[in-house]
Amino acid sequence: MDYYAIVHNDFDGTASAAVYARAVNSLPKKTFFTEPTKIHDLLGKLELRGVNNIMIADIGINASTLETTLKNLKRLISEGAKVQWFDHHVWKEDWKKKLNEIGVEVYHDTSTCGAGVIVKYLIPNDEFSKKLASADCSVDIWLHDDPMGEKLRRVVESNRDYSWKEYLIKKFYQGILWDEEFEKILIDQVDKELKGYEKLQKYVRLLEIDGKKVVVAVRWKGPPDISYASQFLMNRYNAIVFASVNGKAISFRSNIIEVRKYAEKLGGGGHPLAAGAGLKAPFWRFFLHRLGYRKPMLDWVSNIVKNVINDIGFVPYQKKDVPM
Repeated sequence: MDYYAIVHNDFDGTASAAVYARAVNSLPKKTFFTEPTKIHDLLGKLELRGVNNIMIADIGINASTLETTLKNLKRLISEGAKVQWFDHHVWKEDWKKKLNEIGVEVYHDTSTCGAGVIVKYLIPNDEFSKKLASADCSVDIWLHDDPMGEKLRRVVESNRDYSWKEYLIKKFYQGILWDEEFEKILIDQVDKELKGYEKLQKYVRLLEIDGKKVVVAVRWKGPPDISYASQFLMNRYNAIVFASVNGKAISFRSNIIEVRKYAEKLGGGGHPLAAGAGLKAPFWRFFLHRLGYRKPMLDWVSNIVKNVINDIGFVPYQKKDVPM
């Protein structure tokens, strides 16, 4: 079957593309890696070129771009496309209704990760896909209950090139979960992470909001990635929320606070404990940050984080059982 895969540009997106390929017994004609804030633009530019099947996975809906997304999907469907959308982020029921009305098959389940949704609905008896989804969910929705997830995430994120993720999709499709190549990458990544932790203090600021500690950061180059760094910094400073900016977006992390509410306030979304939103920094602050002057960016993000937390408060996350 010829199809296009449109997935998030992270481990969950990569795993989602792989398990879908195993479900339909075919690799995609082309894989597009994108983000929820850019899906509407990608769909607007997409040309079918004889490929009439489109799968979208691990891409949430943003209220601000919903209408444009619907418009662009309508155009593709009118040209003969069949669209399946698999996701696990929080959606409004109205969004699913609108997508269904224009002919999109929506598979939505917040109890698992993106790859887990596909396994659950398309390929529940494939042992390899279940193992890959288990590892993926462990790190993507912060379950931390499968050691393979910590290993594979480092492998997937070791190279930001999309060609690397396409290569991994092929390996996973072939049923390769771990091999010597991955082992060497893991050793190299862990070594880089250990060196990277030493420099993190230069990029962070500790806030106290309503008697609770919050770490804010401007993004650094190289390992550790945001998920591992956020855990390290929250533990080091006894903080309950972590927020970071890279000039284009803001990300939130926590182990006990529902940070998705902060992301939603800023026009984004995500998981209860890991979420984000588009947030463009003023050019002069971003420019100074690139030159090594981090204070202007830290001042800016600190004010944004203070304001959004003061508006929302600290809402404890109510953990739910996650079946896999």
